[in-house]
Amino acid sequence: MLRQILVISPSNETNQSLCDDLHALGYPAARATTLTKPSTLDPQPNLCIIDLQLNRDCNIDQWEAWLQDCHKNHTACLAFDSSAQPNRDTIARLEPLSDTLTSPKNQDLLAGKIHSLFTIRKLARKLDATRHQLSHYQEELQEALASAANIQSRLIPTRQPSYDNLHYSWRYMPCKQVGGDLFNVVQLDEQTVMTYLLDVSGHGISSAMVTVSVHQSLSLHTGQLVKRPIEHPPFYEITPPQQVLQELETEYPFERFEEFFTISYILINPHTGHLRYSNAGHPPPLLLRRDGGVEHLNAGGTVIGVGKLVDFEEGEARLTPGDRVFMYTDGITEHLGKGDEAYGEERFLEQLLAQRDKPLDDVIRDAMIALREFGGSTLPIDDVTLIGMEFR
Repeated sequence: MLRQILVISPSNETNQSLCDDLHALGYPAARATTLTKPSTLDPQPNLCIIDLQLNRDCNIDQWEAWLQDCHKNHTACLAFDSSAQPNRDTIARLEPLSDTLTSPKNQDLLAGKIHSLFTIRKLARKLDATRHQLSHYQEELQEALASAANIQSRLIPTRQPSYDNLHYSWRYMPCKQVGGDLFNVVQLDEQTVMTYLLDVSGHGISSAMVTVSVHQSLSLHTGQLVKRPIEHPPFYEITPPQQVLQELETEYPFERFEEFFTISYILINPHTGHLRYSNAGHPPPLLLRRDGGVEHLNAGGTVIGVGKLVDFEEGEARLTPGDRVFMYTDGITEHLGKGDEAYGEERFLEQLLAQRDKPLDDVIRDAMIALREFGGSTLPIDDVTLIGMEFR
């Protein structure tokens, strides 16, 4: 496609000379002796060869209007001055698609300048198209993230339940729009309450997909992983924590989502306080006894997704009235304060022990306040989840 060129100079002789040279180079050319806006012509020119003598002859408003029209229509400008050397400040106003022509009568120089400007103009238009496309993709991504965040938020329990002697409290603080933490509390039968807390590596849509999928796998309604039907009374069996994690390892190899996740999985009898658990690479839950003793519930195995390196271990404990269990993600212990110092498990445990005579809800609230105060202006680098369970 031939590129239209407009020559603008108050000198008819200069106009005619440049148009003759342009025709010799194979470019269709038009000419004008006054400032003519490219947008008013049909066809619109792709390039204006402008004599800067017009900048001195016209008023400032005319010149500004002409410049804005060139910028708006991405019209390239090749400037020369028929009366003196080009003024660099004036040339700068023609950016980003501009150049100077020191000798309008040099046909080789003219051809080279035109070729360069048309190349720049073509690349600039491609850049604008790419930016527009990226902006469109960014809008789509934000909509997808908002949708994923909305779905994920609906998976978080909306109320803190109590089962007979078992009371719950929690706080959840995602560090981004879509986080990698997820937890749930479900009564499987009259003698069993399931609690799990998982942490998917990374953030974003892929992490959200994993959390949604695991939630479905551990749901009473969409999966049979936590409670399986059998042929004799009571016609179901509760899957032991150890076996649940083994099934998750089989179902979620790294190749499926290219994500790892850690999880703590606990079953508690709300009447007797009997607790069974297993961890997959997750920070061990803390069992704080009423008398001030501390036990780390360490039994378990490796992160889900790395392959079944070893069998998962299962642990047990017996809760007595006043005992509390705290499940948490490493977003707490790895939260950074001044000097990039991590909050750490020791400081976290001291905070919980110092508040042990307070109600569970207050302990959870104050723990999160202390964490934020430690971080100061430092934003969390990971999602933060803290769950407390008290056997009364």
